[in-house]
Amino acid sequence: MLRVGDRVRLLVPLIAVVGMLAFGAPATAQTTPPVSPPVTSGEQIPVPGRPVPADHSQLSEHNREWVLTQPPQEQAEFLLGAAVNHDHGATDMISKMVDDWHGKLHFTKKFDDLDMLGLYSNDLRVRAASIEVNLAVFNLSKTEETAERLMTSAEKSSAWHPFAMWELGMLANRGVEPEKIHDFLRSYLHNPDEKTRHWTVEGLAHIGSDDTIKDFLDVFRNDPSLEVRERAGCSLAKSGMLTREQRMLAVPGLIELAEDPSLDSTTRSWVYQALREITNEHLGNDPAAWQNWFSTQGAKRREQFRQGDPWAVLGNN
Repeated sequence: MLRVGDRVRLLVPLIAVVGMLAFGAPATAQTTPPVSPPVTSGEQIPVPGRPVPADHSQLSEHNREWVLTQPPQEQAEFLLGAAVNHDHGATDMISKMVDDWHGKLHFTKKFDDLDMLGLYSNDLRVRAASIEVNLAVFNLSKTEETAERLMTSAEKSSAWHPFAMWELGMLANRGVEPEKIHDFLRSYLHNPDEKTRHWTVEGLAHIGSDDTIKDFLDVFRNDPSLEVRERAGCSLAKSGMLTREQRMLAVPGLIELAEDPSLDSTTRSWVYQALREITNEHLGNDPAAWQNWFSTQGAKRREQFRQGDPWAVLGNN
């Protein structure tokens, strides 16, 4: 469980189709307010922000000047790679330049590799930057019209489900029709097709709102596919755009799952793994011990996460 695969590469057959349809016009420039509100959920994660304390490098003045002389494809790939490397200043430059990249980028293996690294970063700002670049690569403008086109395509043909669900979640995360997209994705959670349910869970993970947590718990308990249940557990524990504080909201439901005698042994082991990764508490596979810990320490641990860096999460880099 909680592994990073090459799942997004299943989307490659649709890329040419997306290019021919020319989804969305180039996004209009958006003005960033000078003061950001406190971050309380993954859907509010900005691309720039105070660096996570660590021994990271910084974009040099030479690098900043050089990247401005490059074509958009090289700019995007260089800066996304720098963001994945936690180079200070990279996410800020992406935020300022990404709107101009729409309609000028194309899908490459290098982008695909960097996108996957970014989406599983231990910094939600890097994940947000990957989302922004992903939308630019597929020329998906952050508009209601783009969301409507994707939803219509998904309704007309199941062949669109993987791409549409994946990208709709990204659009919702960036503030495009989040409630409408959430409702749309939720309506596919019990689709008879396993692949559709898989990509629906992936799309929901991008959203980063509290309301998605009950969706993941439902799938974790009830989906007939072990693979889909695994993705729901991963979305609760470490993947997607939920903050660590938000993930603590799943703990009572996970403890309830652990107590369910009808749960299969594999899923039960994933439940305990998710509990340990969410809480950073290394208890055994005992629901009573977890219930006791949560009753006495759960609120304190959530407050610790709230007081910490809101963009710091478990990740692979």
